[in-house]
Amino acid sequence: MKTVTNEYSNLFYSALAAIAMIGPILLVIAAGTLPEGQERGDLIVYGHGVVLAVLATALILRAAYISGFKSALKNSDADSISFEETYGGQSMQS
Repeated sequence: MKTVTNEYSNLFYSALAAIAMIGPILLVIAAGTLPEGQERGDLIVYGHGVVLAVLATALILRAAYISGFKSALKNSDADSISFEETYGGQSMQS
């Protein structure tokens, strides 16, 4: 798969930035189709809240994803046990 960026993490942050810019623009366009009133204001306010929640969730999941792999790779050498150590050198054949 060929991407514009050299690393996939750069693609993630580019997509995150695009959502952060395009989301509010689409909300304003959608709110422009509604008549003046409480519903229009609610759409803008709650819509921005949803965009903010999506961005925050994406950043939190990205941080958990990265830290999970770092700790898993760090602990993989210390926690690895060979098959012989686990089963006492017994073969699985009967």
